[in-house]
Amino acid sequence: MTSNGGRSVATPTRAALPAKKASSISMNPDQLLDAFDTFTSTNRRSSDAPDAIEFLNEHYNSEALLVSQLPFIREAVSDRMNRLDDHISTALQRQSDSAEATQKHVQDAKASVASLEQRIRQVQQKASQSEKTVREITKDMKRLDCAKRNLQRTITTLKRLHMLVHAVEQLRVTCLLQPHPDYKSASYLVDAIRSLLQHFDNYTDKVEPIGLLSQKVTDLHVELQFCLVRGFRIVGFGLEQTRTMENKSKYKSLIVPEDGVAFDDEDYEPVIMNPEVMVGGTMMIDALGIDARKEFMTSFCQDQLLEYTQIYKPVGKKVEKEKPRVSSFKAQPEQPKEDTKPDFALEFVEQRFVWFRNRLGEIAEKYPGVFPPYWNMEYWLTKVFLKRTKNHLLALLGGPQTKDPDASDATILLKALQKTIQFEKEVAVELERKYGTIFKEAGGKKGKGIKAFKKEESKGQNEEDGKASTDQDAVDRLLGVASSAFDSYMRPYIALEEQSMDEQLVKALEDKTVDTRGELPVFTSSTKLFVYIKGSISRCTALTKGHAFFLLYRAFQNSLRKYAQVLSNKLPPPIPQNSSVGGLSMANVSFGKKEGTPQQRASYRVPNGEEVSVCHVVGTCEYCADTVEALEDLIRDTVDEQYKAKIDMMGQQEAFHDITAKAIRVLVTGLENRLEEPLNVMCNTDWGVFDEVGEESDYVRYMHKEIVPYITLARGLIPSSYFRSICDKFALSFTETYHETLIKRVKKVSEQGTQQLLLDVYNLKTLFLKLPVLEKSETSVVAPTARKGLPAKSTIAPAMYTKMVQKQFKKIELLLKVAGTPTDLMIDVFRAHWVGGSALDLQSAMSLKGLKRTEQAAMLENFGLDPRTARKGATMNVTSTTIVTERLQAVNSDLNQMRQKVDDFRKSFR
Repeated sequence: MTSNGGRSVATPTRAALPAKKASSISMNPDQLLDAFDTFTSTNRRSSDAPDAIEFLNEHYNSEALLVSQLPFIREAVSDRMNRLDDHISTALQRQSDSAEATQKHVQDAKASVASLEQRIRQVQQKASQSEKTVREITKDMKRLDCAKRNLQRTITTLKRLHMLVHAVEQLRVTCLLQPHPDYKSASYLVDAIRSLLQHFDNYTDKVEPIGLLSQKVTDLHVELQFCLVRGFRIVGFGLEQTRTMENKSKYKSLIVPEDGVAFDDEDYEPVIMNPEVMVGGTMMIDALGIDARKEFMTSFCQDQLLEYTQIYKPVGKKVEKEKPRVSSFKAQPEQPKEDTKPDFALEFVEQRFVWFRNRLGEIAEKYPGVFPPYWNMEYWLTKVFLKRTKNHLLALLGGPQTKDPDASDATILLKALQKTIQFEKEVAVELERKYGTIFKEAGGKKGKGIKAFKKEESKGQNEEDGKASTDQDAVDRLLGVASSAFDSYMRPYIALEEQSMDEQLVKALEDKTVDTRGELPVFTSSTKLFVYIKGSISRCTALTKGHAFFLLYRAFQNSLRKYAQVLSNKLPPPIPQNSSVGGLSMANVSFGKKEGTPQQRASYRVPNGEEVSVCHVVGTCEYCADTVEALEDLIRDTVDEQYKAKIDMMGQQEAFHDITAKAIRVLVTGLENRLEEPLNVMCNTDWGVFDEVGEESDYVRYMHKEIVPYITLARGLIPSSYFRSICDKFALSFTETYHETLIKRVKKVSEQGTQQLLLDVYNLKTLFLKLPVLEKSETSVVAPTARKGLPAKSTIAPAMYTKMVQKQFKKIELLLKVAGTPTDLMIDVFRAHWVGGSALDLQSAMSLKGLKRTEQAAMLENFGLDPRTARKGATMNVTSTTIVTERLQAVNSDLNQMRQKVDDFRKSFR
């Protein structure tokens, strides 16, 4: 394609079609235009802009051919444009014609809508007229229907009123029947009258005859109840006592007997009701409703327990004024003082229960099969009796004027409580067996099933209807109704138990017998104490698990604290702080820090053989602490719910743990004090003139002789965890003391002397590495209470202990190695072997070697200190005191941190 005067001209290309095909399309302008339309539409679908030059190159082989065909192409294009204009004109004409038709159709539709709206209004008008016509037609019919309904209601109300009047009259006649009202028929009438009166509830206050009729029904109900109560009283107590009971009542019978003989007349002879009549009476009471039943049952229980109140109600003693003496010469015998106790006395509490059992028998004989099972009459009578008994017992135990003198006697108090609880249990069993009483489960109303739910639902429906339920309900348990009166007055019993435990503690002070049956030997007094506590719990929980048991728990806390003190008193007393042997006390070195309590700073001397008793204290404290934890769980699981959160014996466990810590300190410091003599022997040896190295020194053999039996004995008598603590404390204390002794008390050690001391230290290190796993030899002292037949223990010392011992002895060995080095090589050896050593460590070695101050100053200057500091340190000779003080403070600080971590770790598992 080339440009000619700004116009693009197609040029032949290699992509052109063959000449035959190109000439056939290019020679026909119409076909060429159709091909161009196809070409442009294809490119639009592929989203590419059509390229006209490409189209021309495709259909024309040369420019001349294209130029020759341009007139024909122009003519074809013009022809197509004309045809397109004709088509557009025709389309516009048709569109104009269709628009006029559409407008006409819209106008026709609007006219149709207006016509339809007019017709709808006409229909609405006709419908309104039709509705008015129908109302006018049915007006009279509605009046007739309303009149019919009112007439039906009136007739129904009149019928009900007639039935009500008739039923009330029948109830009145039934009430007047002689010798007894027909209670069974009355029960049916009461139900019917209640149903009928419900229809007139809205008219009772508005219509006077209805109100009078309702009041008459109420009076008849009261009269029937009164006659029934009178009949029951005559059956139970006779005529005279019934009259006495009625005289105290404000209500009087409204019925006048036909024969003219009134109830209060002497000629009146009552007819005793038979069981059939009394059963009808209970049916009538049920018909009257739940309130009437409760009232009747309350009255019956009060009547039956009237005699009990008269006999057993506590009364205060009347102080009679002393009559004036009449002078007479006749000898008058002295009247003996009455020393008999009244029937209501606490000592005779069992007589109350005998009386009630007899009364239950009389009721069963006089009222056989009268009370329905769902009344639970015998149960409610028993519960009222127990409540009255509780009030009587409270008066006897704590009343200001009615308190029984025996209320402070633990024996009588326990006997009365035991008899009361026994009666509560026995009477509950008897009620279940004889009368079919159903008691609630211990969990109360929890766990009810579907049947129980339906039962309560039916019961609620009956109560809504005014009827008493005829379903037998589960009732509360009787245990604790009367016996709970003793809860606040059990201190004499608690004092008796505490006194018995105190007597055991007094014996435990001197008792050194040991129980070897368990894993650890413990003092027999501890097992006896816990056996007594267990028995005391059994005795108390058989009577009560409430306030008295909680008071007993506090008594246990008291006794356990006292027993911890008893165990503490079995330990030897501490050595006075100002006393020491040979001018050096190991305890003062290892525990002589300013921090801690006086007990933690104390040192103890254990006589030969007494270490066995100290080990028994450790084992006993461990046994007591474990048993106290189990005792706490037992008490918490047993005591009543309201006291569970108050049960906490952590203080008692801590008391035994404190005694354990004290006993361990006694064992450690006791062994330390036994090693003071061999340490003094070491200090008194002249190591400067030592000329040969042989076996270990005598003081080392003496230490072996003291340590091995002591440690092996402790290993067999105390728990492994505490034995490990003893080994740790003793090893740390001994190494620090040994190191301090070398620094403070040993001077001018020769090379041969340091070699001998290194040999001694090696022997001691070997002994201390085996300390936690030492076994008893045949020649060692064996405690008679040591454990036998236990599985073999590990023969490898704990890794932490081994690391600590090696670290402690390494300081001593380095000190001796540097001190035994020739003077000119000390600094080089010190730097090579004592990694991290300071000038103070070097000065300690020089002091042990016995160098003069000037030599020490020169050595320190060569070590790297400035001359002034070196001379000042050597001149003032502050090394020994400074080193000991600083190292003791560091060790004490580490010990404090270790103890704190151990205490926190131990408390986290409690």
